Amino acid sequence: MYDVIIVGGGIAAFSAALFAARRGLDILVLAKDIGGQANYTDLIENYPGIEEVGGYELINKIKMQAEKFGARLLIADASKIKVNRNDFIVTAGSRQYKARSLILAYGSTPRDLGVPGEEELKGRGVSFCVNCDAPLYKKKTVAVVGIGDLNLEAALLLSRYAKKVYVLSKNDKLIGHPALLKAVLRKNSIEVIKFVIIESLEGQEQLSKMHLRDLKSGEKKTLAVDGLFVELGYVVDSKLVKGLLKLDELEQVVVDLSQRTSIEGIFAAGDAVSRPYKQAVISAGQGAAAALAAFDWLMQKEGKQGLTSDWTEIKRVKS
Repeated sequence: MYDVIIVGGGIAAFSAALFAARRGLDILVLAKDIGGQANYTDLIENYPGIEEVGGYELINKIKMQAEKFGARLLIADASKIKVNRNDFIVTAGSRQYKARSLILAYGSTPRDLGVPGEEELKGRGVSFCVNCDAPLYKKKTVAVVGIGDLNLEAALLLSRYAKKVYVLSKNDKLIGHPALLKAVLRKNSIEVIKFVIIESLEGQEQLSKMHLRDLKSGEKKTLAVDGLFVELGYVVDSKLVKGLLKLDELEQVVVDLSQRTSIEGIFAAGDAVSRPYKQAVISAGQGAAAALAAFDWLMQKEGKQGLTSDWTEIKRVKS
């Protein structure tokens, strides 16, 4: 019987494990892999206090911190959750694990293009996070393929850094908010290539070429680029909690400001929850909040006093 089982292997999961373990709770982290989406990011430059760090390196550091304070990690894919009166049972593989509370931090997955070369070049020129990686392409040539406002916003942000931004479209016009469309078309560094699809990607250690096909003429051509940003949105794999928890229209777990879900004792954090701004630092904060909320809930359930102070209160007392 664990105090908390955390499902997930990304920054939200291990931040939750760190904060829960420091509160003296008995923690088990069930992770399909370590790193999550961070594994596709070779360089993070916007995590506070760390000038440069690799995605996996950052997650691994937090994992090691959590383990230092007693969190246990098991590489296993959670497949089922059973809610009992006083506990929860999580099935992973052929085994079952019991806990008094749960924190779900299984993240979301970016929609792939599904073309040859994409999987091999993820994190090596193929990016799914323009906010994370745009500054890495200063004075370089990049392309964007996506949908709606996501596509347009990515192109505009990239135009601040890259010397050339190609926006690929299957149609004769881009779709999105009129103000964004005007802004994109005004930028001299942005070029819209119409009626094309990507057939494959090529590169040795890094993306270097895209192979395109003209949808009108059938003509095939090659475009040299340093980076490709895929902005097709994200998919949350909700099969673990579908029919169990309240989900929004995107199948994200609905949470309140304390990361509590629709079932008492289950908390959620990170990219799988119905909160805006999918960034590493935000997921880390949500993971910490979920851990503190779980601790508070467990203490109150035992008839004990829950959280009595936070950093600001401690500071006020000391001063």
